[in-house]
Amino acid sequence: MGNVPLNGEWRIDWQNWDPQKDSTSQEYTIVPGHWTNSNSKKYPTGYATLSLIILVSENTKGLYLQNGITRNAFEILIQNNLVYQSGSIGKSYTSEIPNLNIQTIAIPDSKNQEIQLSLKISCFHYHVCGVATPYTLGTHSEINKLYLETVSRDIIVFASLFTLAFFHFVLYLFWRDEKTHIYFAVVCFLAAIRLLSIGETRIIYNYLPPGIYETIVRLNGVSFVLLYLSFVLYVKEIYNSPKYRFIYRTNFIIALILFFALPLDIILYSKFLAIHLILSLVGLLGLLYPIIHGVILKKPGSKFFLFSVVATITLFSLDILTEFAKRGIPYLAQYGFLVFGLSQALFIAERMIENFRNKERLKQEKENAEAKVNFKTSFLSTMSHEIRTPMNGILGMTQMLQQTELSDEQKEYLNLIQFSGDNLLLLVNDILDLTKLESGQFELHLEPVSVRKLLHDCINIFKTQLDKNKLNVELEFINEPPTFLITDQRRFAQILTNLLSNAVKFTEEGSILITVESVPIYERKIRLKVSVKDTGIGIPEERMGNLFQPFSQVHSHLTEKTVGTGLGLAITKKLIEELGGSISVNSVYGRGSNFTFHFEAEISSELNERNTITSQNELIKKTNWDSKLAEKYPLKILIADDDPINQKVTSLFLKKLGYTALQAENGEKTLDMVRTYLPDLVFLDIQMPDMDGITVTRCVRKSETIPKQPVIIALTANVLEEEKQRCLSGGMDDFMTKPLLLHDLDFMIRKWAKKDLTPSNL
Repeated sequence: MGNVPLNGEWRIDWQNWDPQKDSTSQEYTIVPGHWTNSNSKKYPTGYATLSLIILVSENTKGLYLQNGITRNAFEILIQNNLVYQSGSIGKSYTSEIPNLNIQTIAIPDSKNQEIQLSLKISCFHYHVCGVATPYTLGTHSEINKLYLETVSRDIIVFASLFTLAFFHFVLYLFWRDEKTHIYFAVVCFLAAIRLLSIGETRIIYNYLPPGIYETIVRLNGVSFVLLYLSFVLYVKEIYNSPKYRFIYRTNFIIALILFFALPLDIILYSKFLAIHLILSLVGLLGLLYPIIHGVILKKPGSKFFLFSVVATITLFSLDILTEFAKRGIPYLAQYGFLVFGLSQALFIAERMIENFRNKERLKQEKENAEAKVNFKTSFLSTMSHEIRTPMNGILGMTQMLQQTELSDEQKEYLNLIQFSGDNLLLLVNDILDLTKLESGQFELHLEPVSVRKLLHDCINIFKTQLDKNKLNVELEFINEPPTFLITDQRRFAQILTNLLSNAVKFTEEGSILITVESVPIYERKIRLKVSVKDTGIGIPEERMGNLFQPFSQVHSHLTEKTVGTGLGLAITKKLIEELGGSISVNSVYGRGSNFTFHFEAEISSELNERNTITSQNELIKKTNWDSKLAEKYPLKILIADDDPINQKVTSLFLKKLGYTALQAENGEKTLDMVRTYLPDLVFLDIQMPDMDGITVTRCVRKSETIPKQPVIIALTANVLEEEKQRCLSGGMDDFMTKPLLLHDLDFMIRKWAKKDLTPSNL
């Protein structure tokens, strides 16, 4: 299924290339890292056998091994058979031919579900011995993919640094007085060249013949000195002040010391090189003084410069630790070079074009801000229409179905549909109204709410969708809550459904427990505490900080089941805070989560309870409409809407009020029917295929062939305030939004009938 790094304890047999399998005195070393014994005592230069037994499944075939960086020469054996050799191992300095090479090796198929891996290593040409980077076991494709990714990283860094070097060399040819370009070009060029021998894959060693290992080690030291000197000259050119002279001279001396070690034998030279790396790091820390002083003086680009140097020093420090092979820390100096190179390129550019960049940034920020505003407006307008239009059919037909003869079971199902639709509409409103979310301006509608009824309704919605054999949802009251509380019923329901939805989404099987506790504060006020506990997958600790952030999904990587806006918990937290409460979460990854919220509310009086709730079996508030409205206000009404479902809903609503409506499905037909039938009221959709509602309105208002202007009411799925103002400015008299409610339609007809149908915008 993937690659397996063979990190951890390996058996080590010091000064022994033919160890006995069942030896009683066995020592272990940590791979990757400097070879040590079980007491963490370092072995000196010498030779040893490192071995590992790998257990595999039955009939496992086609495995491959990629070796890590192993100093200095080594052989790889599988089941005591040689499968790969790098250089020539030996028992002394003269008999060993060192070579660093990384290869992918096919492993013979295992017959007894064991792979006996052995490494015969000799190390006499470097002061640090052992395995520096992991050995990896996997399939041929995955191993190659891993190797190509590693090589690609080195090549990308190499190409980036080389490109920077060439670019700034060209700049120096045009601006000879700006020496920073030539110094910077040299720094990038030397860093790119060094990457070939100190990168993750040591690319150069794969193409060099054995026997020149010592030469490459010495050249690495020389290239480092040249790089170090170039960098000091670069800093000196930028911050050239007499007060920094001592710092620069000290760094020059430290850099040149290494040349005195070149004649030493390779072991002493490599030890001296390690010490020199530490001295160089101290010298680089001294260079921070002029750089920090430049930040204090607010010199252009000084902060960029400081960042790049600090990043480089940090990664350089990790490279030093790798050199001493403490824990097999990855080779990261090349990335420090890249960070340095890119940051310094930005630093130089900032010095040259600071004013121009500021103007461009201001212009870009203005364009981005305008683009965001336009995008938000367009997005909200489109989403409002597309989502609320089908909601009009769902909720409209639900209202019509409520007027028919239903059994108790059907009423229960219908109440749940209505309840779910109302909550869905509320969620749509919150998602569309992003400005409300950002500003935190939520409008609360406080009313008496039946706590038990609301909780049961929320839970029943989910119970009908779940397999009871796999997931059980239960409600538990720690103590008896008040019958009714004064709170926002829809917001309370939204909080519960959001938390329950997440619990169900991330719990395949087990249980979800909702516990409710009411804590008295004083006579007419309590604190309601609700906990939603599940046995799902839980939340990783490192992702807890993003849990309540907008558009953030903790488990977005799992399956399509987790698809969502990422607004649920952010809205939930905000709603609870608007109710005066707070929410917290406890979670153990792999075992489940427990969301707990609480808020304070007043206990409702008996009078309010009767006025608000019609029965224990009905959640929807009672609304008023008159089935004989047409007798009181005989009107000719035209419905103009291109959606047949919306036409059907509005016609049925009008029929319930006693009206028989005219219908038009596009703008042209609407104009013809207004001229022909002279309706009193026109309910006009805004978005129609041939002519939008505002254009139709303007044509009607300008027409000289219409003796009596009708009252035109916008009936749209767009709820934005800008849309309302656009409709009224276009000549419409009023504004209604979908989903349409029967009592709202009753109210609108009464409103204009009482005004003797005199249009307000004539």
